[in-house]
Amino acid sequence: MGNQTVTQLFSSNLLNESPLAKSLGEEFPLCDNGAMVFHWADFYETCDAIKKQLQNGQILMNDFKLRENALSRLSQIPVWIRSSKSIEQTTMYALYENYIFNQKVMDPFLPREVSFLSSNGPYKAMSISECFNKSTYRDFVLVYLLQEKLPRRDFRIRLKSKVLFQYGSQFSEGQLVSLEQLGSHGMLFSMDSDVYLKKFSQEEMIRIMINSQMLNLPDASNVTDIRKHLAPYSYNLLYSAQSSDAILCRMGDVSVQSSFDFSMNKKVFLFVPYQKVIDGQNSGIKTIQRFVETSRELVRDQFQKNFLKSA
Repeated sequence: MGNQTVTQLFSSNLLNESPLAKSLGEEFPLCDNGAMVFHWADFYETCDAIKKQLQNGQILMNDFKLRENALSRLSQIPVWIRSSKSIEQTTMYALYENYIFNQKVMDPFLPREVSFLSSNGPYKAMSISECFNKSTYRDFVLVYLLQEKLPRRDFRIRLKSKVLFQYGSQFSEGQLVSLEQLGSHGMLFSMDSDVYLKKFSQEEMIRIMINSQMLNLPDASNVTDIRKHLAPYSYNLLYSAQSSDAILCRMGDVSVQSSFDFSMNKKVFLFVPYQKVIDGQNSGIKTIQRFVETSRELVRDQFQKNFLKSA
């Protein structure tokens, strides 16, 4: 293990011969088509495991240092932002850091006059978010997690799934929404900002349609069992239009935050806590929670067997 690189870190013996085990930033499928994935950065225990291995493996540490140094060089790239009153000089490093730590003095989506050459320009009209690169942003988050500049995360699973939100009078209207994460404490959804403003921002209640029975794991004993169980549902994961699958939620209990994707679309993320679902005894919510808890235990077991013992 001491001679492994980051590329080799999640080799085939770790997360069941994942075809995506290529780099520090990759995801590892819990569903055959990648509709559900686990990432080591999404669990504080696996973050600790990676950090421990960094300290024990020089080649791995060298690979990490290359990423760290690449980010630090962004502090040498000046950026000038012009307003009607002043010209502010900053760096690309500071722009990333301010956004990651939610220190957004300026709205990153509004058009600005931006120059990368000098305070005299030339200036180009663009938003701050257009200055960001997806892989660079990802490396910032991963490096900062390992440096403990960002808080370690409780267990979560990432998804690429669409589910139905119902709204309006008698819940007569419907909208497909992206289900982004299932976590230990709740579910994270996303939608375009315009959709949220027009259809959901003034609603008091919504119904979330989720076929949670897909997540009922009767006999899973390892990560491979999760993949086998979810295989029949891979291309329609968790989608439902059946009223029996409805989860009722007050919009006032939903945490809403604006962000962006790297196609430069403004997004709204909605976090729905399990405990805030109207019917606290909802069997669907209990099934989701059990699935997350079981997945966490199986991932922990996988790391203890194949990673920590070798570290």
